[in-house]
Amino acid sequence: MLIRTALPSERRAIGELRVLAYGARGLLDASPSYADTLRELGWQGRDEVLVALVDGRVAGTVVFVPWGPHSEIARGPEEAEVRAFAVDPSVQRRGVGTALVDAVVERAGQEGVSRLVLSTRTVMRGAQRLYEAHGFVRLPERDWCPVPGGDLLAYGLVLKD
Repeated sequence: MLIRTALPSERRAIGELRVLAYGARGLLDASPSYADTLRELGWQGRDEVLVALVDGRVAGTVVFVPWGPHSEIARGPEEAEVRAFAVDPSVQRRGVGTALVDAVVERAGQEGVSRLVLSTRTVMRGAQRLYEAHGFVRLPERDWCPVPGGDLLAYGLVLKD
């Protein structure tokens, strides 16, 4: 498995992988139009799309989002966000998710942020266990609901005090 910054030529494959992964879990049911957002996340500003390649194909992805005007739960320049975390259902439970979380945490450290934050759906228990295994803790004061039925739980990882 190889983890690296995504290439612009991989944009379509990454967008479709996100839609596949979220759709397979029923995560687009509350807001089907979110599929369009998933296809485009991470390709603007200072965001960085990281990709996991397995046997030369896109198997997973995550976006590192430094604090800025389109941040959702980051509260200042000392924080960055994790967004659009997705693993192809056919390779789940093979270490792809772990490698992506490791990579985005490493990227945040390189950027010098103090805390990495993210939102996850309440039903994403596997993702929550993965984040907790990496040291992320719940930030209930930052929980939010962007659309009816789309409750999101906030998590954070302190990288430096």
